[in-house]
Amino acid sequence: MRLRPAPSTLARTAVLTSAVALLACAGQADAAPAPDTSALSATPFALDATGSPSRATFDSGMQGFSVESADFAHGYLTEDLLAERLKTLGPHGVLRLGGYSMDLVWPAFGAAADTSAPAQAIGGTVDQSDLDGLKQLLDATGWKVTLGMPLKSLIDPAELKNPAKDPAPQVTMDQVVGEVKAAHATLGDDLLSVEVGNEYDNVTTLTPAEMWSTVKHYQAEIDAALPHAHLKMTGPSANTALTNAVIDGFADAALADGPDAPRRTLAEMASHLYAGSHCGTSTTTMAQLMSPDTYLKARTKLQGIKAVGDRLHHTVPMTLNESNSASCSGQPGVSDAYGSSLWALDHLLETSQNSVSRLLFHTNTAAICGDFKPRDSTDYPISYRYYGAFCATDQAQLDAHQLSASPLYYGLWTFRRLPKGHFVDLALPDDTLGELRAYGIENGNGKLHVVLINVQDPAAADATDDTVTIKLPRGIHTARATTLVSSAPAGLSSVDAGAITLGGAKMTPSGTADRTPRSTPVHVGAGTSTVTVAPGSAQIISFSR
Repeated sequence: MRLRPAPSTLARTAVLTSAVALLACAGQADAAPAPDTSALSATPFALDATGSPSRATFDSGMQGFSVESADFAHGYLTEDLLAERLKTLGPHGVLRLGGYSMDLVWPAFGAAADTSAPAQAIGGTVDQSDLDGLKQLLDATGWKVTLGMPLKSLIDPAELKNPAKDPAPQVTMDQVVGEVKAAHATLGDDLLSVEVGNEYDNVTTLTPAEMWSTVKHYQAEIDAALPHAHLKMTGPSANTALTNAVIDGFADAALADGPDAPRRTLAEMASHLYAGSHCGTSTTTMAQLMSPDTYLKARTKLQGIKAVGDRLHHTVPMTLNESNSASCSGQPGVSDAYGSSLWALDHLLETSQNSVSRLLFHTNTAAICGDFKPRDSTDYPISYRYYGAFCATDQAQLDAHQLSASPLYYGLWTFRRLPKGHFVDLALPDDTLGELRAYGIENGNGKLHVVLINVQDPAAADATDDTVTIKLPRGIHTARATTLVSSAPAGLSSVDAGAITLGGAKMTPSGTADRTPRSTPVHVGAGTSTVTVAPGSAQIISFSR
C-alpha cells in the first residue's frame, strides 16, 4: 500500500552523506538505532509481511548465463577466465551454450573430425579441446551445462524463412550425435540436456507440432548412439514474443503423444524474454526498462509460462534460457548502465516469484568493453555485448584473464545473497511500481528477508525516497540491511560500474569481491520496521527472531 505522498525536502547530498556514514559504521554497533525522524520522507509505503508463505519457492541458484556457441568454439569457456566469476554467484548455476551462433559453428566430430570448417562456419570449430576446457571449468565451479545443437542445416531448406541470412554450414546428424557423445563422455552428469536450435520460430516456418517432432527425432538419434545415457532435450527455445503461443502449441503437441511424453523427452521447456529491443531501428530507454509497463508485460509473459507448466502437471521445468535488457546485443547507455543492476535483481525476483525454474542472462565472455562488432561482421558471434555481465578494459587485461564486472553482474551478485525459501506476498499494489518493487522471502528458520528496490532515477529532479513501513510477523526483534547503490551523479544512466557497491564491497577484475558486503542495523519497533530506500538503490533487509 502507498500512503499519502509528501513532497521530498531532502537534499540529495545529505542523503548520500548519511549513506556513507552508515557504511562507515557498519558492523561497529550491535543495537539498531531508532529511525531518524528529523528528515521528512518523500513517499510512504506500507507493506504487510505477516501472511503465510506461498507455494512459490525461491532459490538463488536459479540464475546463470547463456553464451554463444561461438564463444565455446573459440575456447573461451575456461577455468582461468570464468571460474571465479561463476563461483561468486554460487555453486549450482547453469551455462547454456547456444544463441544464434548455434547454427554457425562447425562440430569437428564423427566423420567430420578431421575436416576443415567451411566458410559459413563464422562461429568457429568445436572440438575435443573445447570440451576438455569446459570440463575443467565445470569441475572448478560446480556449475552444469546445456549444449546447443544446430537446426537450420538439418531441416528442409524450404522450411527456412530466409536462407540467405546467416547461411549455415552443412552440419550433419552424424556430427550432432558425435558431439553429444563426446560431451557426455567428457562431462558426464554435468551435461544437463541437449538443446535443438535457437528461436526456431524466428528462422523457420516449422509449426510447434513440427518442432516437437524434430526434437523427438534428435533425441531418437542420440538415444541410438547412447542408449544408456537417457539424455533429455531442451526446447522449443521460442523467441521473445510477449505471447506464449509457441510453447502452448509445443505443449499441445507433446501432450498429444500421451501425458508422460513431455517428461520422457524434455529436461526443460525453454522460452526467451528480453525487456526491450535494439534490433533494426528499435531502441530501448532507461525509463522504458524501469517502467511499470515493462514489469507488467514480463509478469503476463511469466504467468503464461507458468500456466503451461501447470498443464504439464509440473513434470517439466519451465525456464527462460535466454534473457536480458534489450535484444540484439543490448542498448548502449541502458544495458551497460547502472539501472541494469536494479532491473536484473528485479527481473530475477519477478521470474522466480512466478514459478519459472531458471533464468539465464545472455552474455559475452572474452570481450573488451565497448568493442562492439556490427551485425554483418564475421566477428559478431564473439563480439562484446552491451548487456554482457563482464568485459576486459583492454587487451592486456583480457590476456591476463582480468574481467571487470558490469552493472548487470552486480544485480546478479545481490540476488545471490538471498537464501532459499518461499515467497511471502507483501501486498504491494501495481500503481506503486513506478517507485517501488518489493519481495518477501521466508526461509523457514524464523528469518524473513525483504528486498526493496527504489526504481526512481536519482539524477531526476523529482526523484523521491521510498519510506517503507513493514508489518512484521510476531517475534521479530532484529534486522540488518545490505544496500546496492551507485555513487555516480549520472544515476541510473551511469556507465561507471566502478561506482557501484554492494554493502560497501566491489567486484575486482579477478572475479572476487574486495571484501565481504557489510550490513547495517535496522530499527525494529513493536511489530513494524520502517526503512528508507534512496532513489536508484536496493536493500536486502534480513529480519530475525
